[in-house]
Amino acid sequence: MEGVLERMRSTPASERTGRIDGVMIKTLTLRSDQRGFFTEQVKRGDVDDAGRPFAREQPFAQMSRTLSFARGGNPPELIKAFHWHEHQWDYWDVVSGDARIVLVDLREGSPTAGRVQTVLAGEHSPRVVAIPPLVAHGYQVLSLRDVVLCYYVTVPYSVDDPDEGRIAWNDPRIGYDWSVENI
Repeated sequence: MEGVLERMRSTPASERTGRIDGVMIKTLTLRSDQRGFFTEQVKRGDVDDAGRPFAREQPFAQMSRTLSFARGGNPPELIKAFHWHEHQWDYWDVVSGDARIVLVDLREGSPTAGRVQTVLAGEHSPRVVAIPPLVAHGYQVLSLRDVVLCYYVTVPYSVDDPDEGRIAWNDPRIGYDWSVENI
C-alpha cells in the first residue's frame, strides 16, 4: 500500500483518474407516487450499472448510519477522508443531502493501483457504491443539507481489533483537489 501511495506522488493527477477495478455502482430506481417513494437499496441477485453481480457472496455483517453536518462555504468545508479496510467490503448509500465520494485504489498488483475515482451520490444521484477492501474512501458534503450516509459492511466492527486504516484527506501522495467549481 505504501508503494502505491509513493508512486502516486510522482504521477500527475490527470493520469490517475478513472474507474477503479472492483468498485461497483448501482443506480437506484425510485418508485414514486403522491405519498413519496420506495427504493430497493441492496438485495441478493442485484447487478450493478454494468450488469455485474452487485451483492457479494459474503453476507452483510452490520448496517450503520452517520450524519455529517453541512457547513456551507465554497468549497464546502466538511470532508471525511480517507480510511480503508483490509478485509471488509463497504456498501455506501447517501440517503439525505449530496456528497462527492472519493476512492483511491491502494491494492498492490491491482490493474488500477493508484487510480482515483469520484462518484456523486445522494438525493440528486441516488446510487449505492460497493467499495472493495484496500480501496481508501471518503466523502465531501456538497449540499447545504446535512448528509446522512447508510452503510452496510461484510465484517462487523470490533473496537478491540478494528479493520481500518486512515490516510489524511490532504495527503500529498494522493494530491486530490477537493475544490468545487461553479457553485
